[in-house]
Amino acid sequence: MSHDMNNSKLFEAEDPANDSGNDTDSEKPARRSGRRKIKIEYIEDKNRRHITFSKRKAGIMKKAYELSTLTGTQVLLLVVSETGLVYTFTTVKLQPIVTKPEGKNLIQAC
Repeated sequence: MSHDMNNSKLFEAEDPANDSGNDTDSEKPARRSGRRKIKIEYIEDKNRRHITFSKRKAGIMKKAYELSTLTGTQVLLLVVSETGLVYTFTTVKLQPIVTKPEGKNLIQAC
């Protein structure tokens, strides 16, 4: 029977799920930090919705700029608010799409 106990201890030591790999980790209390996960659902409160829209619009505009800068791609981003305001990000080659009358008419149709 002691042979079975030795094998189970051997497997425990080899099990990466049970082995933290660093003895000092067990001395620190477990803490969670960083961003919290939010539910992706419609925001009923108009003020909170507007604040979220403004922040996320700025974020997606920044991402569009970064994508075009890092990869050399052409990007056109249209964001239309619930009040009907149109926000755009365009790279140079795509700028005429939002400045020419045909493009403006297409955007207004949205």
